[in-house]
Amino acid sequence: PEPSRPEAGRRSSRPTMALADDGIPICRPGGKGGMIFPLGLEAEFAWPDGFRGFLYAAAMVYWFLAVAIVADLFMASIEMVTGRRKKTRRPTGQLVTVKVWNETVATLTLMALGSSAPEIFLSVIDIVKKEFHFGALGPSTIVGSAAFNLLVIIAVCVFVIPHGEVRIIKNIPAFYITALFSIVAYVWMALILSVVSPDVVDLWEAVVTFLLLPVLVVASYKTDLGDADWVLRRLRIIDPEVFEEQVENRHGFVSFSSEQLKVTGADSEMAVEVAVLRRKVSCAPGPISCAYRTEAVTAVPGYDFEEIEGALEFAEDEMEKTISFKILGKRRRIFDCEFLVLLQDLEGGPTFDPDDDGGEDEAILTVAIGRHGPEAGLAQRTLHRVCNPDTLRLAFSEWREQMWSTLFVNGSLEEQREAGVAEWVIHVISFPWKVTIGTMPPTCLFGGWACFYASLIGIAVLTTCVSDLAELFGCVLGIPDIVTAVTFVALGTSMPDLFASLTAAKEDPTADASIVNVTGSNSVNVFLGLGVPWTVAAVYWMVVGRTADWEARYPKVASRQTGSAFVVESANLGFSVGMFCYVSVLAIALLQARRRWLLCELGGPFVAKVLASLTLIFLWCSWVAVVSWRVLRSDSGVTEDIRVFSAMFVATMLATLAVLVVTRISAVHPEQDDLEERQEATVSDNTMTKAEDADVRFAADTGGTGSMDSPEANKAAVVGLAAPDDAKESVIVPAKKLDLGVWDDSFFTDDLGEEKPRAPMSAGVSGRPASSRAV
Repeated sequence: PEPSRPEAGRRSSRPTMALADDGIPICRPGGKGGMIFPLGLEAEFAWPDGFRGFLYAAAMVYWFLAVAIVADLFMASIEMVTGRRKKTRRPTGQLVTVKVWNETVATLTLMALGSSAPEIFLSVIDIVKKEFHFGALGPSTIVGSAAFNLLVIIAVCVFVIPHGEVRIIKNIPAFYITALFSIVAYVWMALILSVVSPDVVDLWEAVVTFLLLPVLVVASYKTDLGDADWVLRRLRIIDPEVFEEQVENRHGFVSFSSEQLKVTGADSEMAVEVAVLRRKVSCAPGPISCAYRTEAVTAVPGYDFEEIEGALEFAEDEMEKTISFKILGKRRRIFDCEFLVLLQDLEGGPTFDPDDDGGEDEAILTVAIGRHGPEAGLAQRTLHRVCNPDTLRLAFSEWREQMWSTLFVNGSLEEQREAGVAEWVIHVISFPWKVTIGTMPPTCLFGGWACFYASLIGIAVLTTCVSDLAELFGCVLGIPDIVTAVTFVALGTSMPDLFASLTAAKEDPTADASIVNVTGSNSVNVFLGLGVPWTVAAVYWMVVGRTADWEARYPKVASRQTGSAFVVESANLGFSVGMFCYVSVLAIALLQARRRWLLCELGGPFVAKVLASLTLIFLWCSWVAVVSWRVLRSDSGVTEDIRVFSAMFVATMLATLAVLVVTRISAVHPEQDDLEERQEATVSDNTMTKAEDADVRFAADTGGTGSMDSPEANKAAVVGLAAPDDAKESVIVPAKKLDLGVWDDSFFTDDLGEEKPRAPMSAGVSGRPASSRAV
């Protein structure tokens, strides 16, 4: 007999699964199936359900692998698009290089779209497949993915930080903004599903859901510019009385000798050298290092200049290094072109000059190559502006290399020779997908936009297959779509995010990429993944109006509403969203406690970080269990509901309180640590600064006597020579401490550990009065 459809908002005695328009399950003979699967094989319906379930599950995993591969290419194209730079002038008139895309805007729009594209497409495709009726698979996948991202991914990131290391969120206002919007997004979703207009999503509700995305982007952008600091201070997100300590940069700056370099174009190749300098150094220059590379602007690598990449190593006392690169010869250059030489990842003490091009993060040298050769006509100049022929040649060359690299393990013949068994197995399994996806345009074609749209279409097609397979999997095993979505599908779509966050947690110096991106992505999932399809569906039913099929599907809604509307069967979805809001508040409170007491979000003391990771995973397991129980036991009574909800509430609260207590016990004391660090830094500076500094009066080496009476030690302190070997090996107990980390040099400690007054040094030795004292 034909299965009956439960009315909206009514708890059915059996969970609903994927049905075709005629009420026949899509996995049974006569069912219409999905958009792609099943492939029309009638014999498939005669196979045992257990075997079909295993087959569909394996196919889902295989398609998830394809989604992960094309998602990597999609993210590479987004990085190419958002990485473009332009020239702009500061208020002082200085010409500097900035990125076209603001980092905050790019993170919350294109980057969020890249990381959340599978979930968003699942929701859109679910609406289209159901002919603009509600489908549980897409929205439930968004909620399930959000729970996995916030709880499991952050739990793994907390745990994988090596012992003795921590990661802290640097851009804390952005974290609070995205965390607030991530909670608001799901609270709003629960309100419109269960309170404002139960079982119906009106057009204004869908539009507001979508418009919350630009509100989030603008709020984050204004916060990034500092325009909202006064609000954050009022809310005490930023301390209203913060005084930054002005620390003298004794190690100086590293910069190019000039920010601009103009080179006349020529037919032949030219070698160019640029100087990298250490400036404004007021202490002994120690060894430092930085990375350098070139980046194209309008010049084409391989046709206008030779790409270079490497590292600069400054030895001790070395003040200047050079970088060499080549300007390639061409018969004619129609226009002037530019490329950049970048210095990044500076280590060893100095910083980049904040007043130079690039600011504190990097140093930028702009190399301009002048046009030369015969003058081009108007048509040729116009064609060159629209599409540079050298850019096309480079793109097709990289396209060929991209397709060729798919044939080898790890992308090249050299890497293939060193590949292990596991790498060969992964290559063989993913080979069909690599070859197929390798035909997509390279990231350098048309500034990355060709690859962007091609990979976007690829994700849409693959996600359609995943949607069909997930519905078939749940249908043959009798698993409701919501349970399938919050478990299998959510895990599959979130796996690329898990590995990306794991890598960022280990390699990045801050926790921003691991945590802030999660909260931002969870917000965008709702605003885009539900705002867009629900707006389209609400407009569709407003235009089409009531139909006989709509009245038959939703008799309860039809009896109380005059026109048609987009109906959302929200009993289970609204419950899952509400429970997610609860566990997300606990998770964010735990992160806030770790920041306050452990001064970090990721890493920290071993016991505290292990318990935090286990608690977050326990919250996720509890959420999945109670949501699945609610869907599978939809006919349970009120007594059973209260018993289950109370058990979950008590268990999750006890677990959270326990880890908060351990975190509080493990709290660090920054005041004491800072005092000790300042004391150690003071001793280090006083003992290692060279004798050329007129403020230095004493050396740490004492000739092994424990006092300054050694002539050899005094000689080394005054003229800057190395003390004898026995003096270098001696150890002196530091002199008497004063309260603010300052050392009193009027006392010394003898071999017996007793403090004794030091005899004043004559003015002839130090060049200063005997009463003066250097700190």
